[in-house]
Amino acid sequence: MQHNLSSWGGEQASPPPPKPFTLIQHNCLGSWDVFLSLIGSFTQLAHPPSIVALQDPPVYRGKLPSFNLFTSFSPPTSGGCQPRVAFYVYSSFLSTISLLPRFFGRGDVMALDLFTPNGFFNPSTTGFTIINSYSTKGRANNTRSVPPDIIFPSSTLPTLTLGDLNIHHPTADPVRTFKEDEIATSTPYFDRATDLGFSLLNTPGVFTRFSMSLVGRPGGLDLAFACPLLSPYFSEWSDPLPSTGSDHIPILLRFEAPLFRAPPPTPNWVLSDWAAIDTALKETIISSPPPLPTTSSLDVWLSPNLGKVMSQLALYTPMKKVTFRSKPCWSELLSVLRKAYNSALHSSKRDRFDASLIASARAARSAYFKAIKKAKRAHWSSFLASATPQTVWTAKRFAVGRPPPFP
Repeated sequence: MQHNLSSWGGEQASPPPPKPFTLIQHNCLGSWDVFLSLIGSFTQLAHPPSIVALQDPPVYRGKLPSFNLFTSFSPPTSGGCQPRVAFYVYSSFLSTISLLPRFFGRGDVMALDLFTPNGFFNPSTTGFTIINSYSTKGRANNTRSVPPDIIFPSSTLPTLTLGDLNIHHPTADPVRTFKEDEIATSTPYFDRATDLGFSLLNTPGVFTRFSMSLVGRPGGLDLAFACPLLSPYFSEWSDPLPSTGSDHIPILLRFEAPLFRAPPPTPNWVLSDWAAIDTALKETIISSPPPLPTTSSLDVWLSPNLGKVMSQLALYTPMKKVTFRSKPCWSELLSVLRKAYNSALHSSKRDRFDASLIASARAARSAYFKAIKKAKRAHWSSFLASATPQTVWTAKRFAVGRPPPFP
């Protein structure tokens, strides 16, 4: 079966490989309709994705569907078992790299080893590994079919591991109330990821699966992790594509060369001149809102008026200065994890005899402090990667401390 994307042109005139590198992740539920809907939605992107990683793809007589401009890879079928994961690689991107598919003697996980002499994100990054897995409920309680050591290997190459892991954890869903078995199932995976320095790329609290029944809760089951060698190049996790008919959303991952620059300054609200702000806001003319607002009309009214208010706040509020107390490794993810840990801790203190609340608090605490260690390691690696001859001695002083004074 062939599916043409006429808006991209023929294969002979295909565009150059997209910069930056992009990847689409999706669970197709074994449905051809979902698969075709996903492929058709690619025309809404500025560039076709370099790679598409599918879980539970449609299979007919042991073969995957094919379509123009992409080449498919999947685990070999044996013993009547169908492949549960698959990769589709954009032909123009494939022509610029060397590719080696790796299999694990099973149909629910596979890997692609990519190589190029020109480098993926910079000239030194000539190798890149992607692991795609579809981990379902295991035979024993609190287990999944793909073990943590396969999903999170120890590797010397930049590694991206993703898939439908079917696990729930406070790191990915900080506001969820967890059961004991959910914590017991997910903890080995997140502990393994943290021990090897993998970073969760998902936006915390954003659901990736919505149950089609009225009983099931939404959750973040489709996860993506980057090892320390790859995480500096991560730039975006988003869901820009429309629904395909699956109960999972299509996810876009983007990687590009990082820009090592200081974070933008933030307002110092403690030093705001609130008396002057109060006077300025009273003199600010705000137009009347629409009488019967719609989404578009409300946005048209809100944007300029909000801009007037924010400009007055910025005029009388100084910006914070970077000091020795500043934490450049801090991120929004750490703030979310800290709030989740504090919330879980308070809940467990209110009911000290609820084992599930205590387990959730322990898991949230472990995720928070491990994320801090991981962020510090990632920031240190980024600092060393961007070190210059002028700053290398600063890095040495940070690593070993100042030398003792001469007697």
